[in-house]
Order: sequence, then C-alpha cells, then structure tokens
Amino acid sequence: MNHRSILSTFKNTVKVLAQYRCFSMLPLDDIKVLDLSRVLAAPYATMNFSDLGAEVIKIEHPITGDETRKWGPPFISPNLSNYFCCCNRNKKSVAVDFTSSDGIKIVKTLAERSDVVVENLKPGSLKKYGLDYHSLKEINPKLIYASLSGYGQEGPYSKYGAYDLTIAAEGGLMGITGPEGGEPVRVGVAITDVCSGLYLYSSVLAALYQRTKTGVGQHIDVSMLLTQLSVLVNISSNYLNSGIIAKPRGSSHPSIVPYQGFKTANGYVVVAANNDFQFRDLAEAVGWPWLASNPMFATNELRVENRSELVKHLTERFQEEPTDYWVEKSKHYSFAVSPVNDIKEALEHPQATFSNITKQVHNTNDNVDVSFCRPPCKI
Repeated sequence: MNHRSILSTFKNTVKVLAQYRCFSMLPLDDIKVLDLSRVLAAPYATMNFSDLGAEVIKIEHPITGDETRKWGPPFISPNLSNYFCCCNRNKKSVAVDFTSSDGIKIVKTLAERSDVVVENLKPGSLKKYGLDYHSLKEINPKLIYASLSGYGQEGPYSKYGAYDLTIAAEGGLMGITGPEGGEPVRVGVAITDVCSGLYLYSSVLAALYQRTKTGVGQHIDVSMLLTQLSVLVNISSNYLNSGIIAKPRGSSHPSIVPYQGFKTANGYVVVAANNDFQFRDLAEAVGWPWLASNPMFATNELRVENRSELVKHLTERFQEEPTDYWVEKSKHYSFAVSPVNDIKEALEHPQATFSNITKQVHNTNDNVDVSFCRPPCKI
C-alpha cells in the first residue's frame, strides 16, 4: 500500500471520542500527537494535550482496544468503561495492529506528520517494528518522542513492567499511608500514574518550546518510580537530610500539630493550625483558651513534642459538636477546618458548582452521554 491509500484506509476507521472544548483559547491547536499509549498514566498526559487543542490520534488494538475499556463495572456502555472515559476525551481513536506490515506503515506515516509521539510500552519493545525513537527521528527529525515506563529506559529494572499499585508500594508511598501501626494502604486514586502523566505532559511542553529554538526534537524518558520518589517531597527530604524514616500516621502531619482529622458528633473534620497565631485562634474557637497559654503547647515545636496530650484534649472537644458547627465556626478565624466529604459531596461542593467543574457531552460512537471533570485551570 502507498502512503495515500494507507491514510485513506486510516481515515475511514477513525472514531472520535467524547469531545468537549475545555478552553476558550486552544494554544496547541496546531500540534499533532500520535498516542501509542494505554491504561492511565500516559493517556492522562495525552488527554491534557487534546484539552489544549492538540489533535491526538490514539492507536488501539483492533480486537481488544485499550484494555481499560473493559475495566469495570461500572460501565457507561458495553464497550465503554468509566475508567476509559476519564483519560481519553477529545481524542481520535483508530484500530491499528502495528505488529503487521500495513500497521507499521500507517504508524510511520502518522509519525512523519506528527509533532509528538507518546508511548508506554516496555522499553525496547517498539524497536523490532522500527517504531522506536531512533528509527522515527530518521523520517521526522523534529519529532518529540516521549516514553513513559515503570523504571525508565535504562537500568537494572528497565525490562520489568509496572502499575500504579506496584510503584506506589516500591516507591515508598504505601509505606507512609494508612493508620498508625496498621497495614500499608493504597491511596484512593492512582496518584502515581497521574503525577507521571503530568510530568510527561510538562516535559513535552518544554520540549516543544525548546524546538522553536533548535528546530529538532528529542527523546523524553519518564519513569514512574522516579516520579514517585520525586513527589515524596518533605518525606524524602526528612530522610536524606535528617535520617528520619517516615511511617504511616493516619491523617496527622509529622511536623505540624494540630494538622489532622478529628471525629465530630456526626462525622469527621480535618483541622489545620499551621502556626502559633492560628493555634491561639483555635484555642479560642473551641472555648478552651487555656490550651494556648499552656507552656506545653506554646510553640509548634512544643506541640509536636507533646502531640499526644494536645490531641487527646482536642479529640474530646471536637466530638461534642457536629461537623457543620466546626466548619462554620472556623470561618471567623485564621485556622482552617474542612469536612471529610464523600465523592458526591465533593462534586456538589458550592465552589465546584459555581466553577462548573463537571461537564457532559454526547459520545456518538456509543450513543451515550459521558460526564467528566473539566481541567481545573482557565486559559
């Protein structure tokens, strides 16, 4: 098949996924992204490109498609899971077997016309098809080729696969999450995947800008493990500079007290009093000003040292009133109190409603409506 007939066949098989114009300005409307990725981390990155106006063409397996289509229940339609929809809006999808000769030609033709290629297969697996960076840059020197993997393109673990759960465990996140003295706990959302996708997204944006200066593309290597280690922030800093190995602490903070959750008469709140002034306000608000004048709690350092005694007092007091009482009370002071909401309460938060964070579009391929949270920023 020649290039013209290849693209003609390709165009006849394109399916447009749920589309929504997320921004009034679309700064990437002249950028073309070829998406060879699957599951969550890299597809989340490419969705961010499509939200900004880039044309994103997602290559899926002709038989199975992206396996997250079947990750359910819950499903929106028989071949469309909620999981798949959360990271694939505004893309064009086409079924191509890039292990076949015709499929390889299609992908190469698209790569030749693309600004960006994103893939998250095992390192080295695309080389035998001539779809690795070094092969594609020969036909498109301006190509930015972004690879996302569990451990990176090189090194002793590079050949191994990984998922959010395995990297969260191996990268220390599960080792600091959960109740004090309890079993390790998985974070409620795939935050390692999401952060890895955002690092890939920002790296590609930087590479696109650099290309305006150099005229050439480059290979970007994003490791989920290194992402997880980098976002440990103060936890890794505490170990690297002070030798402190963090342990699970429930909702509390290792260096600030009080900064944690408390049970109320009918639910839970979290309380954040980050400095001495806020703590004095907190003591006044709970009706126990003697807490602020107690030498044991005079400074944050002393409050950390005497954490158990202070938390015992506050636990007793917060249980005496309902959640709404404490939330309303805090609005007149400098410290912060928030309720622990479920997902329904969170999505129906007055500020979320005001900001129209949730949107709905019609997916013509499956003839169903799809709802989602729009990007949090405005451009």
